Amino acid sequence: IADTACPFDDARQRYRNPMGPTGLIGRGLLGKWGPNHAADVMVTRRNTATNQYEVLLVVKHVGDSTSCLAYPAGMVEPGATVHDTLREELTQEAVHKDATVDQLFATCARGIVYRGHVDDHRNTDEAWMETTAFHFHCSEKIGSKLPLKAGDDAGQVRWLDVSMASEIYRNLYGAHRALI
Repeated sequence: IADTACPFDDARQRYRNPMGPTGLIGRGLLGKWGPNHAADVMVTRRNTATNQYEVLLVVKHVGDSTSCLAYPAGMVEPGATVHDTLREELTQEAVHKDATVDQLFATCARGIVYRGHVDDHRNTDEAWMETTAFHFHCSEKIGSKLPLKAGDDAGQVRWLDVSMASEIYRNLYGAHRALI
């Protein structure tokens, strides 16, 4: 980490959140000091029946009694790649692992749409979230064949219209709506 990107606090011997103070010290709910790297899987399709673009979302529990809609996402573990994490999180949280998932990763238009710091309720002055958001736009055929299944830390999975007219869409978790 370069000193210009993340200021170093000599007194505490820790890098500081590059976005400035949060008012919280320590690691908080994050696993390590400094940047905590995550991967977000954005899957979209065009629903030809409604002529709307849709995004694949899961219900995530973010507190004792709070839940919200978000992309399948997770932490990039030491030794893992972002690509490995994208596939793992998608199959753990949203779809059964089958040949359709392989087709999604092999044939759909895809690319990184964002990489960097994200506003997250777990961020502190000394530990913060950084993500790589990867977008897969699939054909209606592949999108309709994806076997949706809520996984281990997701309560529900669904397609949602990408529309500011939808209050649900306007209130996606954290910075997820802005990534679309």
